[in-house]
Amino acid sequence: MNEQELYDEIYETKERLTMLITEHWKLYSNMDTWFFWFDIITVVVPLVVLFFTIDRKRLFEISFFGYSLHIIWTGVDSFLTSHNYFNHPHSISYMLPQGITVTAVLFPVFFMLLYQYCTNNGKNFYLFALIGTFVFAIGFGFFTDLVDLLRMHKGMNLFYLFLIDFVIVLIAFGMTKLFQCIKNTVK
Repeated sequence: MNEQELYDEIYETKERLTMLITEHWKLYSNMDTWFFWFDIITVVVPLVVLFFTIDRKRLFEISFFGYSLHIIWTGVDSFLTSHNYFNHPHSISYMLPQGITVTAVLFPVFFMLLYQYCTNNGKNFYLFALIGTFVFAIGFGFFTDLVDLLRMHKGMNLFYLFLIDFVIVLIAFGMTKLFQCIKNTVK
């Protein structure tokens, strides 16, 4: 198979996959299902809580931390999903990336508020992040696995999810601290 034939095969396979994902969503994840409404709640409720609780004096710092979490987890989630380590069979829409409610909203907001709490109260962020990622991965991960919002394959399990969560939080924390140092040296 030459390069063009291989490219055409990839293209056709992606088109077929898009059709199947759309069909699956329309049949099993549409607005008539509890999956859809659960996904809506996991977007709306955290954003409302964040709106009323975020420290507005530190809005950009905390938001940068959350944005970093979102970008990193979305990339990792995309890789793990496309390589079938896990899958989110019921997404908010077939037009959005799978698992976007968790990677774009729930996970970042949870850890943004944890970051804010720790830094405002002199708490050890690393310890709280370790506990938070454990609760998030094992607790929420178990729940989503139980109710079929997450399916794990190829040896992926909740412990690996916990490790991934923790590493992502540490990277985002490090990036936030790095940018704070850069900001402070400019003054």
